[in-house]
Amino acid sequence: MSNVMTLFLKEQMEQWRSLKWIWLPVVFAILGMMQPLMMYYLPEIMGAVGGDGSEQGAAIADLMGVVNAQQVMAGTLSSQFDQLGIIILIVALMGAIISEKNNGMLAFILTRPVEAWQYILAKWFSQALLVLISLGLGYFAAYYYVYLLYGGIQMASIFAGFGIYFVWLLFIVSAVLILGIVFRSTAVVAMIGAGGAIILELVSGASGWGQIFNPAYLSANAVHIIVTGDVKEYFVGNLLISLLFIVVLLGLSILLLTKKNFHIGSSHE
Repeated sequence: MSNVMTLFLKEQMEQWRSLKWIWLPVVFAILGMMQPLMMYYLPEIMGAVGGDGSEQGAAIADLMGVVNAQQVMAGTLSSQFDQLGIIILIVALMGAIISEKNNGMLAFILTRPVEAWQYILAKWFSQALLVLISLGLGYFAAYYYVYLLYGGIQMASIFAGFGIYFVWLLFIVSAVLILGIVFRSTAVVAMIGAGGAIILELVSGASGWGQIFNPAYLSANAVHIIVTGDVKEYFVGNLLISLLFIVVLLGLSILLLTKKNFHIGSSHE
């Protein structure tokens, strides 16, 4: 495991050098704060812009309807993190393997006394830690403003929603990791990763037992538990299968790097 720790520390240094440990948490914090602040102050802003003062603001507020703390917090996941947040996350992670593969560093690392599984686990844990901190900062920044502006939510629902949603992001991390092994272009990884996540999220709005095979259904469950305090149907099966998918993706990533005929070097090799 010493190789895993050494590679993990190397990844942490790279993330600091690329400023990912600064800009990604900041971006998620901004996304988290946007939803409660926008929902609370939008009627006043629109009223001021319209020039009719409080009457215009009241009309906009009536049009938006009455929202509570649970709805605003859930909207942070579904409107901010599940859309722009995931795209930004994929962009931040998509070059983790491709850059090393294309400049020959990956081939060099694997000629050392380093196993493919050690390299993959170090990458995955490093990215998972970055995602955990970034999501946590944005998520609890959102809850802080929801609490100030709308009132409290049961902490059990808040932490449960966070944990469930984090598993969904871990699936995305695992998918982006294997895409980086298979493809050379970061643009291709970004398009496939973001497009696939969007499709899964659209499908998660349907009903039926088939949702147990859709990792994006975890996001729908995170939203549901924040709003109602309970999970949707087929949640346990969906959670277990999503965890299995993560393990399978990591296993396939290791297998691809282990195969003797897999081309891992730069394009001129």
